[in-house]
Amino acid sequence: MKSQLLQIFSLAGLLSLVNLEFLRAVLEKYYGEKWRWKKFDCIAMLRLTVFRIIKRKDRCGIIRYLKLFPEQAVLLGFAKALPSPKTVWHWESVRLGLKGFRELFNETVWNMKTMLKAAGIILGRFLCFDSTPIRACWNDKDEFAKFNDHYKLFMYKGDTACCSETGIPLDFGIDGGTNFDGHKLPEVFTRIKELLKQIIEGIIGDCHYNTFDNHMFAYLNNFKLICGFPENQKFDEEGTVEFLMEKYKKRWQDAEFIPPPVNFLHVLRVLARLEPEHVGRYFKNQAFLTKDTEEYKCLRGRRSLVENEHSVVKERTNIGRLRSRGRENAELQLGMSLLAILITSPLFLLQRGETRNLMRYTHYEP
Repeated sequence: MKSQLLQIFSLAGLLSLVNLEFLRAVLEKYYGEKWRWKKFDCIAMLRLTVFRIIKRKDRCGIIRYLKLFPEQAVLLGFAKALPSPKTVWHWESVRLGLKGFRELFNETVWNMKTMLKAAGIILGRFLCFDSTPIRACWNDKDEFAKFNDHYKLFMYKGDTACCSETGIPLDFGIDGGTNFDGHKLPEVFTRIKELLKQIIEGIIGDCHYNTFDNHMFAYLNNFKLICGFPENQKFDEEGTVEFLMEKYKKRWQDAEFIPPPVNFLHVLRVLARLEPEHVGRYFKNQAFLTKDTEEYKCLRGRRSLVENEHSVVKERTNIGRLRSRGRENAELQLGMSLLAILITSPLFLLQRGETRNLMRYTHYEP
């Protein structure tokens, strides 16, 4: 009875129930020679990494823990022997590394997208963007580790994007501790669109994403940009139809290669290449005029999902405070933490046939 309860409710038991075979092809690309699989199977090594992260232990600590509780080691796939802490480090940091864990993350997202589609849910139709502070090591000399006056932390910024309907994380990255959030939007949008291979209808963010460049990018890529506005925001006189028409006429008179204005859509398309900032001002004005509508408020309200995702990741893992130095290591830690959350919450629940509240706790252990 005791072993049955352990398998159903413990973290190790949960990981033994999750089907991770769809990741084997990716793992085999990075795991090396085939003789390694006989000693420590690559799926078992991945379970161990997820187990370590959710347990919030370092590599030495998790091996000591499993020696004390060998029945949990068996559930993870280590019936005969446990790898050494150095082997675990080499597996995570050298064999897989950031590239390998990003590929595992993307493959997991794609697998969940397929399961959600079968249930009639489109993953990533609207995206929520935000960043969260991640405390760096005090002696980190990386150029991206900066002291942020707002948070009063020596930190990196962890940029994440999640699905506005399910809250499932879809992308991650690390930026400088004092860098502006909004400039990452085009890069993240492009990565997610390539991953999901579908139309993204909109992006939801705070006022830091509400820039002229991002509104221009949204126009060129045909999606809605739903952002917050500061209280003192005013209508921009340089983003009106009349102002843009005057700009176009002036260029038309000065340069013979520009055709005469046919209609306002034609003017926007030409000025998007010649005066992108003013076109961005125009679309920001259009968003400002609709910010009080019910549709805009409803979409804007979904932004809290990405903040919930940050809370979940920091509560269940050690990502809030880094133990290694450098931007690449910070991004690796963020990627491993998000992959651990994906496997232990939404992937596990979807494989059990559930489609609601996918980011909730699924086991009784921290």
